[in-house]
Amino acid sequence: MTKKINKIIAILIIIVAIIVFACIYIFNKAPVDENKLYSKQFNKTFLKFERYDYVLGQNMIVGVEKSTDKEKTYTKVTKEPIVVSNEAKFMFLTERLAFIISTNNLQKNNNYKGFKVTTDGGKTFYDAQINYENDDIDILTIEDFPYYEKNTLKLKCSIYTINKSKDGYENIELLFESKNNGLSWNLSK
Repeated sequence: MTKKINKIIAILIIIVAIIVFACIYIFNKAPVDENKLYSKQFNKTFLKFERYDYVLGQNMIVGVEKSTDKEKTYTKVTKEPIVVSNEAKFMFLTERLAFIISTNNLQKNNNYKGFKVTTDGGKTFYDAQINYENDDIDILTIEDFPYYEKNTLKLKCSIYTINKSKDGYENIELLFESKNNGLSWNLSK
């Protein structure tokens, strides 16, 4: 009987210890920053896209912030807040070059707006200029973020258009290049 009581007490002590350690872990864990949308470290510099507010139901106001003290404090970098869709995607390619894809489907009648670039670490953002003419399409789709290939900045896109025999539609992949850090894009040759 004493052995049985000792086993029960040992099990209870283990359970209490697990609960205590779980509580310590949960309550001492750093709070999750729900407004941090994307972050990347470059040497001792941390850069992040931060959401400041929601606007018009399907959009949000964002900006870039920077930390040089292991993310203890951040300072705002972006001069003017940026309005993007709630589904926007963000990426820093280098410490100075970053992109925002507010929407993957860029409308021709809107001059393919919805793809933004910064070349100064997030201080200013510009609408990237995509130079593409095709009377048979209304939408150009960005497939993924820009990337470097042999020191050339490239961007994969696609269009859904009438096929060559004019009896159906087809998806066509396009590859764009930029010679000015993503400010403008032309079809790759």
